[in-house]
Amino acid sequence: MIDGVIAGLASGTAYAILAVCIVVLHRLVGVVNFAQAALGAFGAYLCYALAGAGMPLAPAALAGIAAAAVIAGFVGWVTARWFGGPGTTERVVVSVVLLIVLLTAGFRLFGDSPRVMPSLLPDVVFTVAGVRIALTTVVALALAVVIAAGVSLMLRHTHLGIRMQAMSERPVTVQLLRVNARALSIGAWAGTGAVSTLALLLVAPARNQTFESMSFLVIPALAAALLGGFANIWVAAAGGLAIGAIEGAAARIEGLANYRGALPFLLIAIALIWMRRRKVWDDAR
Repeated sequence: MIDGVIAGLASGTAYAILAVCIVVLHRLVGVVNFAQAALGAFGAYLCYALAGAGMPLAPAALAGIAAAAVIAGFVGWVTARWFGGPGTTERVVVSVVLLIVLLTAGFRLFGDSPRVMPSLLPDVVFTVAGVRIALTTVVALALAVVIAAGVSLMLRHTHLGIRMQAMSERPVTVQLLRVNARALSIGAWAGTGAVSTLALLLVAPARNQTFESMSFLVIPALAAALLGGFANIWVAAAGGLAIGAIEGAAARIEGLANYRGALPFLLIAIALIWMRRRKVWDDAR
């Protein structure tokens, strides 16, 4: 069981980092980005394509991260330029269109077959109390914690973070205060695109997934972000890790293995219903 939980954390770190990116983008620019994982998958697959063509892995990884950041930044510019009003429906539609475009481009460029992906880190495994833990899992988990802590501190304790949060709620007022809202929006999109690529570069070698399946890792990430109300970074990160851990544990239990992908969502639905019930009780009082 513990082995399953540790194995599930490898995927859970990706869910957590993607969930943090989704929450950050929602808080800063007011959009739920359904293409968050697809951006990371595009950058990761570009890295592996360049590495397969003979480029050293490190420059290929930087090229993939940069490509995802540029694509995301361009979408951020488009969103800020033509969909920067107070409404959110149009911006959600933009993210859905981006997902479709990336899925189409990824299928054309990379195909739909799984491929062996080289690891950015050495294949080192630690044994703690009889449990095998891969170095990649440790690094990815540390990265998830560092990203969640760094972003949380920035949003709460810096002028830049406060300005970026105000941008999603009062974009016109922010512009009247001579804050370059468009540049902040582009930066937020580009930053989350780069971080998503880095997260998938760390966990993808253990999964050997197709471009499409990597793109739909956004579903558990969205579930984790929903658990945090698309506002609480730490709850979203913890939710992503919990989803991965539950999936890994369920894979070791006979009778639940075939349903391990749906089990975390059932538990999250129960948690959300309970949280809503508590709110109704509080309002009634």
